[in-house]
Amino acid sequence: MLFTVSAPAAYPPCAFPLTAGKMRQCRHGFGRFPRVQLMPVTLRQLRYFKAVVEHGSFARAAEAVFVSQPALSLQVRELETNLGWPLFERDSHGVVLTTLGREIHEQALRVLDEALLLETKGKLFNKGPFNIALGIVSTLAPYLIPGLKEELSNLEDRIDIAVYEATSQQLLNRLLGGHIDAAIISLPIGMLELTERDLFEDPLLLAGSASRLAAFRELSEDLKAENLAKSDLGPLLCLNEGHCLGDQVLGACSMGTMEGVHRSLESLGSVARLAGVDAGLTLIPESAVASERAASPGLHFLRLAEPEPKRRIGLVYRVAFHDQRWIEPLADCATRAGKRLIEQSAPLID
Repeated sequence: MLFTVSAPAAYPPCAFPLTAGKMRQCRHGFGRFPRVQLMPVTLRQLRYFKAVVEHGSFARAAEAVFVSQPALSLQVRELETNLGWPLFERDSHGVVLTTLGREIHEQALRVLDEALLLETKGKLFNKGPFNIALGIVSTLAPYLIPGLKEELSNLEDRIDIAVYEATSQQLLNRLLGGHIDAAIISLPIGMLELTERDLFEDPLLLAGSASRLAAFRELSEDLKAENLAKSDLGPLLCLNEGHCLGDQVLGACSMGTMEGVHRSLESLGSVARLAGVDAGLTLIPESAVASERAASPGLHFLRLAEPEPKRRIGLVYRVAFHDQRWIEPLADCATRAGKRLIEQSAPLID
């Protein structure tokens, strides 16, 4: 008994004898390729296979994809070998798909569409816009955000930020957990997993009513922050525990003998309002001076002597973060916005 087998169109048709016994030994069906070490199916193979289906001819398909016919035929044959079955049969009109070929063609179209979508997304991501989840410490966020947004709007490659406002520790936890991409907080942090980049220095100014600041001038000729601990000018108004600015204020003032520390406030704005109505003294970052003076006309500011207390504002992000193209533009914008806040505050300081 003799059977004729049509080989794939990637190579000439052939005939060879198969006995009934040999047919029974071919457990996987008629026309299966010999077992070989399989190689991965490639997008090139799928593209060439798709071209043959669309043009109905290996020669026309090769012209359409700008390769030689032998090169295209080799790729299609490798695809058939990997799949273990012919994908094409020849007839008088050219090539036609086998049953498996029709199924593979449908799936190949889906795979190629998904691959094109991936390539498109990669190209769009390379050009921006960059969508960044940015944390900003709550004692800086209200003052920095308007200027930062303005600076970012002038960039050629757009950076869109979704801002998360919280304490430094909360932002660090979110950053390490991968919930935000970067954070603008006080430095140093000193964590091996994070990279720190300095943005600007933010001096801490003595703030209170005009009468309290005048009294401090009389008691402290050198206007050093530690002299607050030796004075009797009422309570020191501070943010509650959990805010690093509150800790910085207490450290700068060397608190110990001053008449109490009022440390139950949640926002820098609340601290400034109380100081503005003569409820005590506090230290206010220079970046907040213009905004808080506008909100509380009775609030006045005094620059302290060197070494002037200040906080270092910086951008922190994960060391292992792969795409860092937005980091330098974002950092530069934050630096310009922060320094502009400092400049705007200068005329309001005694």
